[in-house]
Amino acid sequence: MMVISDMRYELGNIDRYAIAANGTCMENASFFSAVLKEEIDGERLRDAACTALKNHPLFRTKVKYRKQYYLETNDALVTVTHSSAADRPKVFGRNTNGYPWRLCYDGPNICFEWCHVITDGKGAIAFFTDIMNAYFGFSPDYAASRSLALGYESLYNKKIRSFGQVRQAKGFDVRSLPVIKNGFKCQSHVLSVRTADVLQVAKKNDATPVAVLVPLLCRAVRSRIPKGVKNRNVRCGIAVDCRKPSEVDTAHNFILVKPITYTDRFDLFDLPMLSTIYRAMLDLFVDKDNIAAACTEMIKQTDFLYRLRPLRLQRFVMKLVAKAVKNTMQNVGFTYLGKVPFSKQLCERIETFEFRTWPDIGYCCVAAVDFNGTLFLDICENYADKGVVPAFIETCKGYGLQVRIEKEELFEQAAMRVNDEL
Repeated sequence: MMVISDMRYELGNIDRYAIAANGTCMENASFFSAVLKEEIDGERLRDAACTALKNHPLFRTKVKYRKQYYLETNDALVTVTHSSAADRPKVFGRNTNGYPWRLCYDGPNICFEWCHVITDGKGAIAFFTDIMNAYFGFSPDYAASRSLALGYESLYNKKIRSFGQVRQAKGFDVRSLPVIKNGFKCQSHVLSVRTADVLQVAKKNDATPVAVLVPLLCRAVRSRIPKGVKNRNVRCGIAVDCRKPSEVDTAHNFILVKPITYTDRFDLFDLPMLSTIYRAMLDLFVDKDNIAAACTEMIKQTDFLYRLRPLRLQRFVMKLVAKAVKNTMQNVGFTYLGKVPFSKQLCERIETFEFRTWPDIGYCCVAAVDFNGTLFLDICENYADKGVVPAFIETCKGYGLQVRIEKEELFEQAAMRVNDEL
């Protein structure tokens, strides 16, 4: 059962991961930002958030602990913060009346960040969309309402086996492309390209935007690794939304990460071959049986970590695990939300929309979103070599994608803290 009572919601494996990662180098609070075509009224924004909560019960919660973490309905006053993104408080939860998310505004700018204990990017964009609809007085998108079934647990099956999954090679050592240890700060580069151009290249190569952009990103990163390094493989973890292929449309988190490694031989391939390889591997991964096998394996491998007691022991072990995973599991990450689910009338009220995610595994992460015909790519990285992003831009241009820089800034991720244990 996913609902413990009418006031409490059980957390699944991937939800508990977000709590266990709190305070470690793998903590990740994703970030939406939008610029409206008008100055924002703070009181009206707060009322809009309250209205949206009626359709998104997981956001109307606080994190509680009793033998295990769970979400409990929160009746406290909803807060919004009058602050720019740069000057906003870098902690939420304790100073947002327990809500594990924060909404900020400043002039026409609005930003929203949340802890993944609630949901992933798909769930969060549905909530943010309803906030914006309520703010402008538009009809809420009740089609965004999802079940409260737990994703991984819904598919758990110890008898199922994956097929066609090739073990991916290890990526390059972090010492081969040195990083600057910035804590929870990183350099953010917001790039843009016409969505139609990306789709045209994808269609030409019988691929998808992800299957086109990921190998180009990996090729660019690889180009900055010294030629004398023995292992110049670039391992990219691609976030995959499992709802549609598994037929479990949950409001909880339901993503898996598919690693694909760009190896030496990939340098010999042109883009049609590269994108075909990436698409084939992604298409095979989203087979329902393969997703079920991956969910089952994830639960079997990690549940013991989330159940370690006392909590001090769990924190200690997770910090060790986080450090090892961050430096070895993957080099870069890529997450694509697709087209923002805004109506035409809502798009007409918004100037820009961007999506950002801090590099919790590896030291570079690309968050992509399609808004109003433009694909925005936010590259967050901490490389000492500042040639990675220019290399990516030039690599894209070589295939007819005119990518340009919209803005660059130092970004600091906020963290969720709800009690002394977190």
